[in-house]
Amino acid sequence: MTTDALLQRRPLLSTDGAFRGYRFKSSLNGSVQPFRQLAAAQAAGLRAHGLCIVADAETVLDELLPEVAAGAVISLDTSHASAVAECRTRGLIVCVRLDENTPAVPAEFTAAAYVWLEGSRDAGLRPLAKLAQRLPGRRIAGSIGDRGQFADAKEHGAILFEGDWYERVQSSARAVTPAQATVLELIQLVGEEAPIGRIEPLLKRDATLSFRLLRYINSAGFGLSCEIQSFKHAVSILGYQNLARWLSLVLATAGSTPAAQVLLREAATRGRLMELLGEACGSTNDRDNLFIVGVFSMLPAILQVPMTDLVEQIHLPDAITDALVDRSGLYGPILRLAEQLERDALPTQHHFAADLQLSGAQVNRFHLQAMAWAEQITA
Repeated sequence: MTTDALLQRRPLLSTDGAFRGYRFKSSLNGSVQPFRQLAAAQAAGLRAHGLCIVADAETVLDELLPEVAAGAVISLDTSHASAVAECRTRGLIVCVRLDENTPAVPAEFTAAAYVWLEGSRDAGLRPLAKLAQRLPGRRIAGSIGDRGQFADAKEHGAILFEGDWYERVQSSARAVTPAQATVLELIQLVGEEAPIGRIEPLLKRDATLSFRLLRYINSAGFGLSCEIQSFKHAVSILGYQNLARWLSLVLATAGSTPAAQVLLREAATRGRLMELLGEACGSTNDRDNLFIVGVFSMLPAILQVPMTDLVEQIHLPDAITDALVDRSGLYGPILRLAEQLERDALPTQHHFAADLQLSGAQVNRFHLQAMAWAEQITA
């Protein structure tokens, strides 16, 4: 089993569900390698388009601080008050982290720009809000797991939120809309490599979808010398595999929840990461299927429709369905690893990477590449 540390990310959301940055952690306490790879990627052009919070890195601060780009946010627990001055000297922003075990807050942290509140499920944020009342920093609420906790955090002054509450399918799950059903039917036909004559009428049925396809194929990225005006020509240029990828991203944009844009970014990251992981494992011929698995695995959160309902409406290859429904089959292990990188440290993360015969450094590199790609297409 690999003991290489893996880089973990969690998005930060505003009160209205907009993306505001990431919180990054290492899966192994005391390992600086994931943070070094993050710093190198940022130096090469990766942006978080918001806050970049480096968390739980106190044990490697001496190694880490010289490498972190100015403007990054360093999260510190209250036992590391002595590091506040050096962080500020290096142009770093300080976030003080409070939890139920925090006894008191040293005076040095009155200069902290952010206050991370990690409340307990039972007590909520009330005890921490009282502990932090003399700190002027803006509040960030961590580990928000449901809408009740989200409301409690807002009540206690939080302006940024980290957790998985926005991914959960609510009990009042919705039915697939007609527009979404059209895209699902198109994905079905494309997967079967149906004649263009069967695909074109569906595209024409949805004016918005038609416009988006023609705008996409005529974008500068394709470098075409003449404008494409017919669906038949557009489909023939794209090919079935690229059309399936584009349709999966279109479906990922169909959400109407406040966090729809965050979910799209996460779906694109997961899809691209699965591609890269699969290629490293020798699954080059499966790259399009892996991308679709990654994006589709986010659809329950995006569309607020259970996965079992979605797979009943479209016939997908068994390998894709197995991965989506119970994380099994050919693509299941890759999806499990991609998902675990979006959560806090679990021993199974390293098991998943080892099973794929990938080092932590490899996984981190692919993770950062996927983030950069998703950043470009969702900006």
